Amino acid sequence: MLKFKLVLAATALLLSSTAFAHGDQKHSHQSREQVAWQQIDHGALIIDARTAKEYAQGHVEGAINIPFDVAVAQFAALEVRKDRKVVLYCRSGNRSGKALASLKKAGYTNLHNGGGFNDLVAAKK
Repeated sequence: MLKFKLVLAATALLLSSTAFAHGDQKHSHQSREQVAWQQIDHGALIIDARTAKEYAQGHVEGAINIPFDVAVAQFAALEVRKDRKVVLYCRSGNRSGKALASLKKAGYTNLHNGGGFNDLVAAKK
């Protein structure tokens, strides 16, 4: 009986972990860019994770340029709340994904990878 309860508990834990790992399912029919714009429209902090040169060539209005490799230090310096809604983007979504992973590891909890700049801008139209 104890073995059965342990297996049942382990199965429940695995299922809840799997659901958590896949994130919020209510946005599954929307692109990450569409979700990003919804969050931006509701006051999310916008972070451009590209280089200063790329940012200078064009960026989302209101975005703050914080290169991906210094995101954790800059968030701390700017005193960004750990639960602040943040949308990150870069050229392709790769660097913003790296920044997101570093920020999550540092305890930030309300993050969204908006993908690449061009795709994000195109999704706004």
